[in-house]
Amino acid sequence: MSGGPNLDVVVLVGNPRAGSRTRGVAEAVTGALLDRLGGSPDTVQVLELAEVVGVSFGPEPAYGAKAGPDPFAAVRSARLLVVATPAYKGSYTGLLKVFLDQFGHRELAEVIAVPVAVAASPAHADAAASALRDVLVELGARVPAPPLAVPESRLADAREIAARWADQHAAAGRQGHRFAPRATPVPATSPTEQEGRH
Repeated sequence: MSGGPNLDVVVLVGNPRAGSRTRGVAEAVTGALLDRLGGSPDTVQVLELAEVVGVSFGPEPAYGAKAGPDPFAAVRSARLLVVATPAYKGSYTGLLKVFLDQFGHRELAEVIAVPVAVAASPAHADAAASALRDVLVELGARVPAPPLAVPESRLADAREIAARWADQHAAAGRQGHRFAPRATPVPATSPTEQEGRH
């Protein structure tokens, strides 16, 4: 990942409900990355798909009720794209799928993407994050670090989890290293809680 004050950052939230905890995790990850890459929070554009797009099964994209910049153009022009979704039936949401289906093969070739998933269980979060990574790669995006999978039981620790993930992956991502496609799972309990169980 290459950063700087002029880094164009887009946070894409695939939750069908605006203002979700999924958005909170995505913003925590974005903030942690910008802290380490030297970017400015002023460059961040948050796209809540629940507000800006509609569902379309035809060739033309559908737009939601909220007016604003073209969300498709924003994603295409992003240098860093953080895509967050709750897990739904073992994968990312249908709303996010419909949105991403509007992009052509390798249309996001200039974009560096970070997939993030939230689910009730670590296994479901991991599956959704990995599925999201696969579709972003299919669209041509570079995904230089493992996706982040966060169980719902750890959402209160989102900033700490995001900071730890960014510490592990921001520097190597800046150098263009490739990582294994498996998601970075977050334990369902905090280290302190785990120690108490042993």
